[in-house]
Amino acid sequence: MTTQARSTDTGDTSEVRDQVAKGMVENHPNYLAVHTKGLVCSSCGIGLRIHTSKLEGVDKSQLTKGVDLDVKKQLVLVAFKPDAAIDVDGVREAIYKAGYDPVHYYLWTEMGGITQTVYPASEK
Repeated sequence: MTTQARSTDTGDTSEVRDQVAKGMVENHPNYLAVHTKGLVCSSCGIGLRIHTSKLEGVDKSQLTKGVDLDVKKQLVLVAFKPDAAIDVDGVREAIYKAGYDPVHYYLWTEMGGITQTVYPASEK
């Protein structure tokens, strides 16, 4: 039987997190919001910011050098340049390299509205 480490209870439900994430990306087709398991304090953000902001296409003139964090909701928000493709897999790998687990991501498109997609399980 496998056991999982308990995450720190932030007092927020997944429904609240979903609502906040959707608000982050709504009408922002160049933003990617990622529910990141293990993101529980502002110090966590240092590694996440370093790894994600190095990705090609990240718009460092947006947010805080291209990346914002909502520690309470365990969300990482990455802004890409309007002419760049959103690198969903690159963000996933950057979050893994920083030592965290990307669970799912949120995107907004004019055609489909907001979508939530589950990342595949880690191969670690």
